[in-house]
Amino acid sequence: MAEKIPSWLERLLLPRLTSLEGELKAFRGEVAGQFKEVAGEFKAVNGRIDSLEKQMSSLRNEMNARFDSLESKVTLVEDVTRLKMEVKILMEKVAAIAPS
Repeated sequence: MAEKIPSWLERLLLPRLTSLEGELKAFRGEVAGQFKEVAGEFKAVNGRIDSLEKQMSSLRNEMNARFDSLESKVTLVEDVTRLKMEVKILMEKVAAIAPS
């Protein structure tokens, strides 16, 4: 019975197959290294995004505090304006009642 693969063909192909196997292993190593590098970059980007989210939250809280402060100041200005108008009206009434 004849061999499945002739020995001369095996002698020709085996070195090339061995070489291809080595190249594939090297390629797998390079791809794995690239994946690790990309994963590291993603972690760095996620860290920056987390930092930005914290900064935005802090700024939002600061802005809310400032708006609350401004709102109370506006209310105070409105109250003072209303009191000034009432004092003016009372002064006019007192002036009208009091003899000159």
